[in-house]
Amino acid sequence: MKKIIKFIKNIINILFDRKIKIIGKFQNWKVALQNSTSYNNKVIFQKTKKSFEQVLKKNAKFERDSIAFYENSPDKELISIIKKIYKNKKIIICDFGGSLASLYFQNKDYLDPDKYQWHVIEQKQYVKYAKNNMNNKNLKFHTKFNSLPKKKIDLVIFSSVLQYIEFPDLILKKVFEKKTKNIIITRTPFHNKEDVIKIQVVPKHIYAASYPIRIFNKKNFLNKIKIHGYKIKKKLSVEEAIDGYVYQGFYFKKN
Repeated sequence: MKKIIKFIKNIINILFDRKIKIIGKFQNWKVALQNSTSYNNKVIFQKTKKSFEQVLKKNAKFERDSIAFYENSPDKELISIIKKIYKNKKIIICDFGGSLASLYFQNKDYLDPDKYQWHVIEQKQYVKYAKNNMNNKNLKFHTKFNSLPKKKIDLVIFSSVLQYIEFPDLILKKVFEKKTKNIIITRTPFHNKEDVIKIQVVPKHIYAASYPIRIFNKKNFLNKIKIHGYKIKKKLSVEEAIDGYVYQGFYFKKN
């Protein structure tokens, strides 16, 4: 039944031009940025904030990709991984590009609040809004990776984020330098060709915006992480594909 519903939705989205599109092929990030509205578009933030206000009012459970979700939908794989990591100690989690703590609110009811502290790294407008509207001892917001606690980070999460960063290798380098033992990279597009920079176009019914996106060569991407001593502990379930590109997820653990 779920497959039938998904098929029908796809047909409707195609007929009414409501599908997210990934277009073009650009020489570099700067050129793609010049031909798009960018991820810093205020429209995206305003839509995200409006949806998140439903979470603050406890009408919605969580917000993701600027859309409010009104029913529990825990990420069972993520919850299981976090529970195994915090089994014998309190841990520090870094959620890079985590919006207004989408993953935190999606899964917090299934985790022990005394066992972890959740740190989100985001753009200034998100951090400012979060600090003015949230007061949670388990949840902190930062604009820079270097402002995280000096203690070792136990888990770094990149959920649908690395493909939207101009220099993802530099961000991963900072994670490696922190000697982070656990890394989750999920909801990320891969293919078997060379890395390519394109533009993601979001339809008006979500928000009218476009921004650069990188489709990674899967083999090269995984090798960059493996050479730093990480192994794939688990391939994660990702029910996501945009405009023909397959999205995948991996849980890496350092040897």
